[in-house]
Amino acid sequence: MRELEDVLYRLGKVLLAPREAFDTHIVERYSSALPLALYVGVSFALTALTVKGFVGLLGRIPLYNIGWLLELAANLAGVIGVAGGLIDLLIYSSLIHITARLMRHEEGRWDDIVGLVAFSSAPLVFPTALAAIGYLFSHILLIVSIVLVIPFSLWSLYLIVVATSVNYEMSLGNAIVASIVGPLVAVIVAIALTSKLGAVGLVITVVGIALIYLEGRR
Repeated sequence: MRELEDVLYRLGKVLLAPREAFDTHIVERYSSALPLALYVGVSFALTALTVKGFVGLLGRIPLYNIGWLLELAANLAGVIGVAGGLIDLLIYSSLIHITARLMRHEEGRWDDIVGLVAFSSAPLVFPTALAAIGYLFSHILLIVSIVLVIPFSLWSLYLIVVATSVNYEMSLGNAIVASIVGPLVAVIVAIALTSKLGAVGLVITVVGIALIYLEGRR
């Protein structure tokens, strides 16, 4: 019971007093087990419930020979959501870390920003819970929960900015550059090169980012 109270307290702190919560997480050297469990749980549940809900809706329509394919997609949705979410978490956290270092902020650890970005998914618990209720009782609620993912994702993004500010001891303005502008530029470049050169373009992007990072560390 005490462990559950501690988990709920930490989650509440992230939502209501994120700067204090993130600072405590770093100073007290808390394990990233809770943030990662939260992130994985949200990724699995939100993806699985959304896909299964829509498959349920489509199940009312004659689909001839692709019904089995929809069922397979529904069963694998959660696993795919977790895999994609973890890849996104690691890439995004790494881009934040690289951008912060290029901005000459030497404080902050990579593993801490991974945990804090994962923790920043806490607001998505609300649309995920609504999606679960909608899946069980009403497809209208399920659709509403999907729409609500947008504003709650913005809340989550704000928490990531705060987490970046705390981890690298930078202002909120610099944190916006490190957590939003830098990663966004990297993604745009990657998409542009990949669309032109295919996989070679993606490799060029990765190698280029690595070289820029190493050059900036000199």
